[in-house]
Amino acid sequence: MGYLQRGFAYGNRRGFAIPLPELKVEEQTEHDVFGGVYNGGVIRSGQLLNILGRTVIKLSLPVSKIGNPTGDVVLGIRAHLPIGEDILLASKVWGDILALAAYPAVTWIEVEFDTPVTIDERVKIYVEFTGGDASNLLCAHTQGSDVKADEWKDLYTTEWIGYEDNDAAYRYKYY
Repeated sequence: MGYLQRGFAYGNRRGFAIPLPELKVEEQTEHDVFGGVYNGGVIRSGQLLNILGRTVIKLSLPVSKIGNPTGDVVLGIRAHLPIGEDILLASKVWGDILALAAYPAVTWIEVEFDTPVTIDERVKIYVEFTGGDASNLLCAHTQGSDVKADEWKDLYTTEWIGYEDNDAAYRYKYY
């Protein structure tokens, strides 16, 4: 039995691995429309929601692309403040937009945060893309109706604008 198999690399001195907490999933997966995300327009698209008493490990959103945009796609979480700037809690580069499928195909992209973030407040979870233009863009897939109570789609250009009758599709994993 090897070093890793005995649990020494991940566990305690006796060789038994310490069990990782079971990951749970929160999601809103319905989507029937998309909004463009690009430089000079909306640069963040996501959902405003409450995450209370959870440690978030992974974040996933459905996206695609139109044209030939270039640049990195970022997924993130920001604390929602009613007045003033929001506060970045976690973000991670998913990768180059060139790796995405072209619309109408949809890809659920996912990041695992380098440091899990414990959240107990109202937040925005979002996809961010600051490249491209109106013809070469990221498509953030959302639902054109209200799916989850007390949550809604939020878009950012130079400030956040909420759309209470719409919801962004998302999935996050937590313990």
